[in-house]
Amino acid sequence: MDITDNLIQKIDLYLKQHLLEKRYAHSLSTAITASELCTLYNVDAGKGYAAGLLHDIARDFDTDDLLKTASRDGQSLSSEEKDVPELLHARAGAVMAKELFNIDDLEIIEAIKFHTTGSRGMCDLAKIVFIADYIEPSRKHITKEYVKNLENKELNEILEIVLKSMVEYLIKKEKKVSAKTIQLLEDLENERKK
Repeated sequence: MDITDNLIQKIDLYLKQHLLEKRYAHSLSTAITASELCTLYNVDAGKGYAAGLLHDIARDFDTDDLLKTASRDGQSLSSEEKDVPELLHARAGAVMAKELFNIDDLEIIEAIKFHTTGSRGMCDLAKIVFIADYIEPSRKHITKEYVKNLENKELNEILEIVLKSMVEYLIKKEKKVSAKTIQLLEDLENERKK
């Protein structure tokens, strides 16, 4: 899919009108970070920018709207999604990208859909958006030293570091860690040991 300036302008305008100011700023920063990472790892930077911009389009929805929107993808709810409905904002965002902006690029949809939990077998674009969402500059828990530590590493190595940090953070906050996140982390660790 060709990401045009016109499409980005439409997405940007929609987000400015529908997201909280702080969420919009985070989405913009994630888009820029994703685009930069795409350039480093030879992935389409336009797709990275679009997916980063769209990743939290449904983040401010209430539970009912999340359930209604996410259900339009035709998949059943997992037990985790029932327990933690805010996880549905990723699925709902993927639905909205298709419905509002006619985005049919499977990599962009995957990047939006799995930016919260990750998933086994993610494409490089999805890995990049997952990382960008976690490390973008406005994140208060990310230091310059943390980002510096990620430089000159393979994409899967960075993803593994980010996943470990995320799991530690969730455990510290006494929040449930998604099975998808644990599976992805285990896959990366096993791949590294080969």
